[in-house]
Amino acid sequence: MWTVKNDNWNDKHTSLTKYFLELVKQRVDSGELISNRHRTTNGHTLLAEIILVASLVQSNPKFKSRLTSLINEARDKNLRSNIVNDFILKNYFPDIVKYFKDFDIKRLDHSNYFTDFLHNSRVKYERTLKHYFSFLTDEIKGIDYKNEEQFVRNSKSINTLVDLLIPYLLYVGYSATSISDLAFRYVSRQGGVSAIEKFLKNFDTKDSEYKFLFKVPLQSLEFKFMKDNLNEDKVKIKPINFDKVKSKILQDGFEPKQNEELFEVTTDAMDPHNFIRAIYDVGLKRFVASKERMSLSFFNQFFDNILWRFSKASEHKYIKSSIYIDPINTPFRVNTLKQTLSRLSKEYDFDFNKDSEIPHIESLFQPIYFYHLALGSKSIENSLSLLWTSLETLLPYRNKSSDIENVKVFVSKSLSIGSLGRDIMSLAVRLIETNKANENKLSTLGTPQFGFKPSNIVAWANWLTTSFDKENDPFYSIKESSNLLCTQFCHLNDVYSGKIWTCSDLLERIKGSSKSISYQLDRIYLHRNQIVHSGKFINEYSNLWSNLEWYVGKLLSLAVYNHLVDRNYNIENIYQELEGDYEQIMNLLEVNRNKKVSEIQHHFPILFEHSWQSF
Repeated sequence: MWTVKNDNWNDKHTSLTKYFLELVKQRVDSGELISNRHRTTNGHTLLAEIILVASLVQSNPKFKSRLTSLINEARDKNLRSNIVNDFILKNYFPDIVKYFKDFDIKRLDHSNYFTDFLHNSRVKYERTLKHYFSFLTDEIKGIDYKNEEQFVRNSKSINTLVDLLIPYLLYVGYSATSISDLAFRYVSRQGGVSAIEKFLKNFDTKDSEYKFLFKVPLQSLEFKFMKDNLNEDKVKIKPINFDKVKSKILQDGFEPKQNEELFEVTTDAMDPHNFIRAIYDVGLKRFVASKERMSLSFFNQFFDNILWRFSKASEHKYIKSSIYIDPINTPFRVNTLKQTLSRLSKEYDFDFNKDSEIPHIESLFQPIYFYHLALGSKSIENSLSLLWTSLETLLPYRNKSSDIENVKVFVSKSLSIGSLGRDIMSLAVRLIETNKANENKLSTLGTPQFGFKPSNIVAWANWLTTSFDKENDPFYSIKESSNLLCTQFCHLNDVYSGKIWTCSDLLERIKGSSKSISYQLDRIYLHRNQIVHSGKFINEYSNLWSNLEWYVGKLLSLAVYNHLVDRNYNIENIYQELEGDYEQIMNLLEVNRNKKVSEIQHHFPILFEHSWQSF
C-alpha cells in the first residue's frame, strides 16, 4: 500500500489536489486491497465491449448469453461504473442512458432488430469516443480544488471522476505503471491546482520518442530473435558502449558484465511501459512459435534489464520501469493463497510463512496444481486459462446447468460477504501505514489493536460507531496526514454511527459486490473461452488476471487453512458452511434493514466472521 510523507508534498498543493493524486495512486496500486483498485469498465468502455460481443454473436450465436449479461451489467442500478450510472453519460449523453434503460433484450432474437441494435450501438460509441474524454477532463478541472469548506463533498466528486478516468486511460493504451508514475511525479512538483491540469495533459494519446537500454547475455538467441523481428521502419536498434551512456543512467549496477552486451532502442510510442510489455509479449510468442523450447529462462529477468528515458529531453536520465505492478512480470505476480495463509498464521498460531510449501491435500491437489502452474506461466493467456481451470476444479458442488453459472454462484456468494470487512480493513491498514510514514502523529486517536482476526475488525467497527464531538473528533488530525485516509474515515464513521446508512445499505453493499464479481467472472470466462477455443491473444489483461487470481487464491486459502488447523471438514462441508454464512448475513441485514448500523453492534461478530476475506 502506497502512502506519502507530509514533507514530500509541494507546499502549493491543496487538500483536494493531494486527494486527487493519492486516489489515482491508490487505484493502480497492486498492493492495495482489491476493493480499492480501479474498475475494469466505465460507460464508454462497456459500450465498446457490447459492440465487440454483439459482433461475435453475428458469427457465432453461442456468445448470445454473454451479450445478454453485458446489457444487464450496463443498466444494473447497483453498479457505479456502468452505462446507466456513468456520470459523464448521464450528464452529457442522457439519450444513450435512456436507450439502454429501456432496451428490450427479448427483441435481440429477431435478426432485423439485432442488426439495428448493433448499428445504433456503434453510432453511440462514435459519439462517446469523440467527446467522452474532453467532457471528463472538463469536469475534473472544474472542481474547486481551493475550497477547503467543501472538502468532503468535492472529494466525493473526485471519487466518481477518477473511477471513470482510469478505465478510460487503460482502454486507450496507457499502462497502470505510467498512471502511477505520473501521479507520484506531481506530488513534489510545483503547480498546486494547476498540477491536476498538467497531469491530465500527459494523456493526449500522442506518441513521443523514447530510448531504451537492453542489457542481455552475449549472443543471446532469444534477444537476437526479438531484434530480428522488430519493424526497422519504426524501431531503431544498435549495440552501444556503456561508457557512452553511463552518465545518463540513474540505475545502480546496470553496467554489463563480461558475458553481457548493451543495446540502445529508439522508437516512437504513446506509453514507454506498454512498449516494453509489447516487446516482451510479442517476442515471447514469436520465439515460442518458431520452434519447440525446453527453456524460457531468458524471460525471467527480462524487465529487470531494461531502462528507458525521453529521447529528446537531454536532462532526462535512464530509469527502470516499475513494471512489477503488472502481472505480465512473472516473478512479481501476487500469490494470494500464500499471502493469506502467512498472515493468518500469525493470528491463529500455525506454522506457515511466505517460503512454506503447501501441504499435499488430496481433495485440493488439482486446483492447487493448476493455480501454481498459472502463477509460473510466462504466457499471460496460458496463466489466465490455468487459473480458470483451477477455479473449476475447486468447485465443491454443481447445482446449475452450466459451468459458468456454477462458478458465478459459488464465487460471488462466497466472497461478497467480505466486502464489509474489506472496507474497514482498508481504513485500518492505511491509518497504520500513514501513521508510520508521518512520525506516529496518529497514535493518539485511540484506534483498536490491528490484526486479521474477526475480533480485530469488530473492534474497528465498534470504534467507527462513535459519534465524535468537536473535542475528540479525529477529522483534522487524520486530514493533516492523509486526505485520502480522511475521506475513508469520514464515510465509514458516518455509515457505522448511523448518520447516512441503515442496514439496508449494508445489504446493498454486499449485493453490489456479488453482482460485480459475477459480471467480472462473465467477462473473464469470455476471454478464457476465446483463448482456449479460438487462440485469442489478450490485449488488456491486468485487471482480469488480478481479479481471477484473487478469487482463486482466497477460496483455496479457506480450504488449506482448515487442513492446517486440523478442522474435521471435507471440502463440500467447508463451502456449504460458507454459503450458509452468506445466507445468514443477508437474512440478518434484511430483518434489520430499517435500523441504523450502530444499532446492530451485537451482530458484528457475524458480519465480520470471515476476516480472511478482508485483505
